[in-house]
Amino acid sequence: MTDRTPRRGLLARLVPKSWALSGLMAGLIASSVPARAAEPVFPPAGSLGLAPPPGMIPSSSFAGFEHRTGASIILVEMPPEAWNQINGKFTPEALAPSGFRVNGGPEPLTVAGGEGFVLRGRQSANGLTYAKWVAVVRGDAGTGLVTVQVPEKAARQVPAPAVEAALRTIAFRPKASLTEQVAALPYTVGDMAGFRPMGVFAGNGLILTEGPKDVGPEREQPLVVVTPSLGQVPVPEGAEVAYARRLFTTQKDLRDVAITDEERSSRGEAVVVRLRGTGTDTRNGRTLGMIQTTVFDHGRYLRVIGVADAGRADALARAERVAASVAMR
Repeated sequence: MTDRTPRRGLLARLVPKSWALSGLMAGLIASSVPARAAEPVFPPAGSLGLAPPPGMIPSSSFAGFEHRTGASIILVEMPPEAWNQINGKFTPEALAPSGFRVNGGPEPLTVAGGEGFVLRGRQSANGLTYAKWVAVVRGDAGTGLVTVQVPEKAARQVPAPAVEAALRTIAFRPKASLTEQVAALPYTVGDMAGFRPMGVFAGNGLILTEGPKDVGPEREQPLVVVTPSLGQVPVPEGAEVAYARRLFTTQKDLRDVAITDEERSSRGEAVVVRLRGTGTDTRNGRTLGMIQTTVFDHGRYLRVIGVADAGRADALARAERVAASVAMR
C-alpha cells in the first residue's frame, strides 16, 4: 500500500519482510479508553501502549493517538524475534533514504519490563516538515515500534518535552489471542470464503490464508490482506481509479504488474474500485494472480488485496467474496 505520509516508508524499508508482509502493512487502530496521568493506554486487544501527551486522543483508524493539528503517535507490534532482526538497522545511515534526518544517534530508552532506544530528528513530506521520534522497544509481549510525528505548526500544542515524557511511559501487557485481536478490528468480515485468519498486523490489518502454514514467504499459499488507510488520505473526487491503480502496481517484491480488468462502482456514498491482474514475484520468478478492491469513503480508504498462484482462479474469486463482505463497524 502506498500512503504518501512519512510513516509508511520507514516500515517498508526497515521492518523485515516476514513482518512487513511484502509491503502490505498498512494502517492501525486505537483505544477509546482515556488515560489517567502517566498511565499507559492500550489499543483494543493490543499489548503495546503509552500515556499520550495532553490533547492527543486515541485514534479510531490506527493503533495510537492523534491530535487535531495532525500530530500522531503510531504503535506497531511485532513478534519477540523481530528485535534481533531490526535492532541494528535503525541507524541514521539506514534511515536517511526514507527522508528521516536523525539528530545524533540512538539513545537508550527505559521501558517498563523491557528495554529500548529512541532516535530523534525531522522529516519532510507533502510540503510539511515534522519533528519525529522513532522508538524501538522490547518486552515480554514482543517487540514494538513507536513513531511520533509532530508538524512544525503543532510544536506549541504538542511540545517536545510532552513527547519525551510520553515515550518514558511505554509499556507492554500480555498479548491478546488472535480471536480477540480480530474482534477488536474497526471492521467486520462477513464472509471468510474458506480462508482463515493468520494474523493481525499493525493494529488494524488482517491477514487471511488457506493452508497449514502461518508464514509463507514464497507465497505458495493464497493470501488475503484487509487494511484501512492510516488516517485521512486526500484523494480528489474522480481520482480514485488512478490512486487504486498506483496502489496495485507498486507493491513490494512484485514486478511486471499488469492490470487485466478494472471496474468502478459505488456503495452508498463510497466509491469502489475493483482491479484484477498479474505480477511476478521478484524473489522466485513465479507468476501470481492478484485482485484488489479499494473502497474510498469520506477521505479514507479500505483496501482488500488477494494474491495466489496464477492458476488458482478459485482462490482469487473467493478473495473477492471476502472483499465484498468487509464493512466498517
